[in-house]
Amino acid sequence: MPVTAATGLVAGTGAAAGTVGKEAVAAALRTTADSEYDGSDLWLRYVPVEDPGLLRKYRETVTTVIVENAGRNKVHRHTPDLSMAPGSTERLVETTLEAARDELVRGLKGLLDRAVPVTTEPGDRPPDGAVIVGTRDSSKVVRQHIPAGDLTPLGDAGYLIRSFTRGTQGFTVIAGNTETGALYGTFAFLRRLQTHKTITRLDISESPRIRNRHLNNWETVRLYAGNNASGTGGLNGENGTIFNFAARGESAGRNLPVILDRYIVVARAMASVGINGITINLVNADNVYLTPRYIAQEAALADALRPYGIKIALAINYTAPTDPRFAPDTLTNEQLDPHGEDFRGWWNRRAGLLRAAIPDFTGFTVKANSEGQPGPQDFGDDHGDGANAIAAAVAPLGMKIYWRTFVYNAEVDEDRLKRAYLEFGYIDDERQSDGTRGRFLDNVFLQTKNGPLDFQAREPIHPMFGRMENTNQALELQVTQEYTGQDEMLCYLGPMWEEALKTDTYATDERGRLLGKRLMGHIVDGTAQGHADTAIIGVANLGNADNLTGHHFAQANLFAFGRQSWDWTLDSADIAADWVRMTWSNRTNVVGTIVKMMMGSWEALVSYQTPFGMAHQFRSSDHYGPNPAERLARDDWSPVYYNRADSAGLGYDRSPTGSDFTAQYFPTLAARYGDIDTVPENLLMWFHHVPWDRRMRSGRIFWDDLVYRYQMGVQYVTWMRLTWEALRPSIDARRFAEVRAKLAIHEADAGDWRDTCVTYWKSFSGRDDPVDDGPLSIAIVVGGRRIGAFDLSAPSYSIPVRRGASPKITKVIPADRAARYEILSQADGVPGQAVVRVTKEDFFGPLVKDYVFVMRPT
Repeated sequence: MPVTAATGLVAGTGAAAGTVGKEAVAAALRTTADSEYDGSDLWLRYVPVEDPGLLRKYRETVTTVIVENAGRNKVHRHTPDLSMAPGSTERLVETTLEAARDELVRGLKGLLDRAVPVTTEPGDRPPDGAVIVGTRDSSKVVRQHIPAGDLTPLGDAGYLIRSFTRGTQGFTVIAGNTETGALYGTFAFLRRLQTHKTITRLDISESPRIRNRHLNNWETVRLYAGNNASGTGGLNGENGTIFNFAARGESAGRNLPVILDRYIVVARAMASVGINGITINLVNADNVYLTPRYIAQEAALADALRPYGIKIALAINYTAPTDPRFAPDTLTNEQLDPHGEDFRGWWNRRAGLLRAAIPDFTGFTVKANSEGQPGPQDFGDDHGDGANAIAAAVAPLGMKIYWRTFVYNAEVDEDRLKRAYLEFGYIDDERQSDGTRGRFLDNVFLQTKNGPLDFQAREPIHPMFGRMENTNQALELQVTQEYTGQDEMLCYLGPMWEEALKTDTYATDERGRLLGKRLMGHIVDGTAQGHADTAIIGVANLGNADNLTGHHFAQANLFAFGRQSWDWTLDSADIAADWVRMTWSNRTNVVGTIVKMMMGSWEALVSYQTPFGMAHQFRSSDHYGPNPAERLARDDWSPVYYNRADSAGLGYDRSPTGSDFTAQYFPTLAARYGDIDTVPENLLMWFHHVPWDRRMRSGRIFWDDLVYRYQMGVQYVTWMRLTWEALRPSIDARRFAEVRAKLAIHEADAGDWRDTCVTYWKSFSGRDDPVDDGPLSIAIVVGGRRIGAFDLSAPSYSIPVRRGASPKITKVIPADRAARYEILSQADGVPGQAVVRVTKEDFFGPLVKDYVFVMRPT
């Protein structure tokens, strides 16, 4: 609505009319802005509270912001002329309390639809409606009202939010032991307003369960959030990644050390969910990031991120010391002895250069002897030798080494899934001279994917979790959706990570007794086996697209990673609900609908891509579409290696009579996974070659259940598309249209997965597609004849109608009594078309099938 139109609606005179006019103009401006909103604020948009009663309560409870000594503890800044790019809307801050203060000012102004005054002086007693933020060191109010003993257990990152009531009024204190903790508490307080929760009578104490909560930024690899049409690259001289180091052409002036708005937005978003570190470059590392010019750029980035509690790290190449770019400080291959002073000294010197520019630099991530990357095994050493050498070199500087365990040397074992534990397990078990076990140094983390293969949509947990009792382990999750729909498919990953983190490892102690705390989350957070230093890593999904993640719903995966990293016990549905409220709307119908879409989206993707434990059936060119018949130069890159399709059945036998991969798990899981009768059906083909005619728990044979599951996945996507269409009145125009377009692609590509895979399996099973027993199967009656046997994968069906008979459908008979149907249209004649919509709520959500019947004369 144009502002002039809004102004023209206001009649009358006087102050009241003027106020109404201002509000109408503001509302019109918001409507216009909403229609063009691009998602660039992620979940930190801070739209006004719509509910008048709630808005009034919030305004009564929050009347002023008090941040004492906000500018006192300036963070380190290495870059003297650090500045934002011309035209920026974000700004640089010099302290963490300034970041907290600014976020409160921004958030409250947006949410309360009016500015909230800020002061640095609370007076003798805080005024009613004050929100006070600080530490016991920075704030007199915190010292007066928050005992040290209440804060001590919260550590460096925890926070406390407490209401203090005086009669009908009062004030709120947000406090931490550190300014970073206070910042986290600030975001938590704002999140309560964003999600329309109460902000009175609060007594909240939180601290993260996992100490190091980091992102790995893979730059242009697995980047699905670039600002070009495909999402995989950049425009205007940028390469599509979130940070500019070497942009060209018209973007050359936007390279670091210049700070862009999106860097600050990402820093704020990371801090809002407690992410406290980022490795800024690809694990297939380019040594250029260790050169002086790049270190200067990295220091500028670290300067901008530091007030938000975020520290940076680098991925490195094991043989970097041989790179001539470092001359005269270069080594020969003969000097790469991990036990020698040359190798260790080189890494100490290079780390020292980084530490001089970035005092809180956290360390290095290493991908070694994996997928062509060099490592210690190239020189006759093992992973323990290599990791410890670099770790010992950087330990005096307080740095850590994150050594990735994604290795699968074919000479180790025929079964790719067994190889990582075989390469690392013996090092963890090795007895040391002091009688302890485990050779890896204390500042080494083994960074291990959640499953034993490669970020597939569903995998069993990696057997190394719990088995590496004497070594620090970092869990690695993939936020960017390499195998889960990339930037095209709506797939919320929170439930997948929740399933993994809450899986029972059945870990035992040295005497074989089950541990009291033994879920994978307990292993990761250190409570299972007494690890004091803990870590979780997410492969980031950030790029330079307007919405920063490529797909609007991909933002939810970054949000969920942060929330689950902070507290892995959280419910993924609750996380989704918060994100929807912060991102789309607080209207009950919108929240409930979108959360339902999200919560079934992962299970749907598993169903139309890799149901019942099938794995890695992606075409090699882009890891997006299906190619189950593909055979590559390496067996373990080939879909056929994993599906093992033959006339007898489908799946990889990893039971005790097969590769015996199951033996790497603790005994209870080994027995469960190793027996085809006890393995969970959603992991069936990970561990067994399943006969086509095996009777499943549904009562159907495996072939029938398999085909129906593919179909169900597509039918859920159809429901999502139709459901999103119904939300049009509640969603702003640009984002609605962009998600709508993605869902159309999603549905078509899900259908391609179903059709490609089922057709290929059919060539081995020798069976036709099952009919008449699917969740959405129906028969119809036309002209007095019952007609059925409809392949649920078909787009339409030809129905013969006898001459003179009515083409009307007179009866619809669902195979499943829980299914419902609606005749959307009838044929007026022959030829003609009728459409019947069948719906059913199934185990992962609603399914929809539109039967298009083409009536033709016999």
